[in-house]
Amino acid sequence: MSDRAMAAETSAPGGMRGAISAGLLGGLTGGVTIWIYEEVVLAWLMKTATPYGIVENTAVLCFGPAVRELGLGAFVLGVAIHFATALAWGVTFAFFWPALRARGVEATLAALVFGIVAWMVMHNVLLATFSPNPPVYTTLSVINGLMSHTLAFAVPLALVVKAKMARL
Repeated sequence: MSDRAMAAETSAPGGMRGAISAGLLGGLTGGVTIWIYEEVVLAWLMKTATPYGIVENTAVLCFGPAVRELGLGAFVLGVAIHFATALAWGVTFAFFWPALRARGVEATLAALVFGIVAWMVMHNVLLATFSPNPPVYTTLSVINGLMSHTLAFAVPLALVVKAKMARL
């Protein structure tokens, strides 16, 4: 498929709306599955975090430790930030998916690369640059970050986007 044909596909009636819809559903799915992964791995298996702390940490990374003074508000803010980010990544993938599909790239392979890029952008560019409480990197945190963002976030996101956009 030529670039012109892909542009026409995205701009066709329902094309952009369909991509946004697929991306939002994929992002929501990925946002839920990555938290399930983190609850199981970090809170239950490794006991390195609490379920509340996992959610609160999202707000702390964005606004610094002082946000904990909000109490339950920090939890709500963490949920809002987490899902807004997941939805944005979902829509981003959905806009790239038609070009990848046209080139014969399988969704799971695309997701593995996409998850690594998402983790690198969020943790190594945005948080490292703008966060008042930048993440601390250990071997465990890097491995967990890459695993969670590829297998638990990007793969479910990509499979949902692929399935939903196949029906368009």
